Amino acid sequence: MILKQGFQTASGVKKQMSFHPQTIRIRHRLTQWTKSGRKHWDLYRWVMDPYILWDATKLVLRNAGSAGLDLQTCKSIRGNEWKFAQEVGELLRSGSYRAGAVKRVYIPKKDGKKRPLGIPNIRDRVVQRALVLVMEPIYEQIFLPCSYVFRPGKSSVECVAQVADSVYRKRHVLEADIEAFFDRVSHRKLMGCLKQMIVDPRVLGLIKGTLKAGFREWGKPWQPTEEGTPQGGPLSPLLANIYLHYHLDVRFEELYKANSDVKFVRFADDFLAIARTRPKLLASRRCIYVWIREAGLNLKEEKTRMVDMTNASRSHSSKFDFLGYKFHLRNFSDNPGRFWIARQPSEKARTTLRANLKAKLSPQLSLSEAKTTVELAWRGWVNYFRFGNSNLIFYKERKAVRRVVYTHYLRSKYRHQKCPVAWRKLKLLGKRITQDIRPIGVIPNLLRQHQIQHSLM
Repeated sequence: MILKQGFQTASGVKKQMSFHPQTIRIRHRLTQWTKSGRKHWDLYRWVMDPYILWDATKLVLRNAGSAGLDLQTCKSIRGNEWKFAQEVGELLRSGSYRAGAVKRVYIPKKDGKKRPLGIPNIRDRVVQRALVLVMEPIYEQIFLPCSYVFRPGKSSVECVAQVADSVYRKRHVLEADIEAFFDRVSHRKLMGCLKQMIVDPRVLGLIKGTLKAGFREWGKPWQPTEEGTPQGGPLSPLLANIYLHYHLDVRFEELYKANSDVKFVRFADDFLAIARTRPKLLASRRCIYVWIREAGLNLKEEKTRMVDMTNASRSHSSKFDFLGYKFHLRNFSDNPGRFWIARQPSEKARTTLRANLKAKLSPQLSLSEAKTTVELAWRGWVNYFRFGNSNLIFYKERKAVRRVVYTHYLRSKYRHQKCPVAWRKLKLLGKRITQDIRPIGVIPNLLRQHQIQHSLM
C-alpha cells in the first residue's frame, strides 16, 4: 500500500507528501479488489471524491508549472485548495466537466530537434492527477517487473543495476528506442487496453475526452488530436505505461516466461533485450519488430543496434549507453582475459553537464548566485552517477566544471570590459565559487562482487 507520493524539489531533493486517510483507504481498497481479480466498473465515484481531488490539487500545486490556455496560475489557487477541489468535484458530479485544449509549446532536444509539450489547464491537471491516484493502485498489481519508469518504488538506479547484472550474465544486447512514441499512440488501441481492467464508461469517457481535447499553439487556431497522448499532463505517463505493458511487456513475458536465457528491461520508450546467445537475440528482435508494428509504432533505426559484450569479442564497439550511463567491459585485475560490466557517465551526460552550466552561468549572476548554481548542478549530477564506477570521471569532471567557471563565467563577467580584472584576482574568485565542488564517494558496488561469484566462461 502506497501512503505517500514523491515529488522533486528545485534543489533536487526528493520529498514525500502524505495523503489524506480517506485517499489511503480508497487506494488500499482498489488494490485489494484488483488482487482478487475484479474488474472496476464504478471508479467514477472515487475520482470525484473530495479528498482524492484535494490531494490531487495539492500534488499539482507542489509540481507547480506554468499556466494553460485559461491563464490560471498555481499561485492564484494556493491557500484555497479545498475550495478549488470542491468546485472541480461539482463539475464532475453534474456531468458538465469537459477537458480543455492544451497549450502546445516546444522544448529543445539533445539532437537539435524540438519536442512538443502539452500544458493542460490547472483544472484539467487536477482531474488527471485524480485519475492517476485512482488508477495507479490498480495497474501496479498487473505491471511486470521489467518496467521501471513512472512507477512508485521503482527508480532508474535500480534499472541500471539490473541491466549491468543481466548483461554480465548474458552478454548479447539489443538496445532500441521507439520513434515519437507519445505522438503516435493509437487512441483506439489505448482505450482497448484500458478496458482490460476498467469497465466504467464514465471514467473511459473522461480519459477519451482528455485524449481528444486538442491543442493550440501561439497565434494559431485550435487543432484536433487524432493520435498520441500529450507530454506534460499527469495522466500521460501512466497511459503510456499501460499501452506498452499490453503491447510489449506482456507479449515478451508470455513468449520467454520459461526461458531464462532472455531478459527484457524497459524504461519508458527505451528498452533493452538481453540474451545469452546471438541467435536468441535475433529471434527476440524479430518478435519485437512485429509487436511494435502491430502497436502502430516504429523503432528508431539509428538508435536500434545489437551489441556483443562477450569476452572473446571485446572491441571498441562493445559498449552502449542507457539512462545516461555508459556500459562497457573492464577486465578483472587478477584475470586480464575476463571482463566485467562497468558503468559510468556517458560522454553525452558529461557534455550535457558542461552545456547546462554554460547556459545557467550568465554574467549577470552575482558571485553567490553563481556559487549556488554550480553547487546545485554538480550535486544533482554526482548524486545520480554515484551508483557505478565513476570515481575517475568525477575527478575529471570537477576540473571541467572549474574550467567552465573560469573560461565562461569569470571571463565574460570581468575580462570583457574597459578595465579587465587581472587573472590572479579572478583565480581567487574562482576558488571561492568552486571550493565546495568535490567528488563524492560512490556507493559500494555490491553488484560487482556478485558478478565475480557468477563469472561466465
